[in-house]
Amino acid sequence: MKKILWILSISSLIMVMLVLSDTYGLFETNGSAEKDLSIGRWVILVNDNDISLMRSITLSDFIYSSSSHTEDNYFAPGRSAQFDIVIDTSSADVSVVYDLSIDDSAIDDYPNIYFSITDLGTNQVITNTEYSGVVLLSDANRVKTLRISLNWVDDINYDESDTSLIGESLSFVINANFKQYLGE
Repeated sequence: MKKILWILSISSLIMVMLVLSDTYGLFETNGSAEKDLSIGRWVILVNDNDISLMRSITLSDFIYSSSSHTEDNYFAPGRSAQFDIVIDTSSADVSVVYDLSIDDSAIDDYPNIYFSITDLGTNQVITNTEYSGVVLLSDANRVKTLRISLNWVDDINYDESDTSLIGESLSFVINANFKQYLGE
């Protein structure tokens, strides 16, 4: 009797193991896949130059306002000079955040000379040396034009410091930083 009980127990155990292995096989999935991921293009042009290039802006890059009291191509009190920055993100596959910063340390000693930045798309004018914005992938126009203006106010209180610039050259660095915009 004991022998029969052992045989039945072992047979039952084998049956349970077979049923469990069949059941486990129903829920097991084996699979593999390959995927080629495309990386978005990051092509941004600033004034038709790749953003990886760096250069200093000098007064010779600016266009001067007209004045009957100052010879052409000279920056003087009462005159302004303009330089357009064209940011072309139309070849980028992502939305772009841009930050511009003008190093105006060359004119620290001249409070009557200052920068202003105009967004030509919105006509927003700021009298600061920093400006930032976003060009969205969904924007109809992915080219942003910013006008950098250097203004020299003719103020008699600064005549002495103004004369110290005679024959001098001014140069400025405009730092541009670009990042992918991830949204909120």
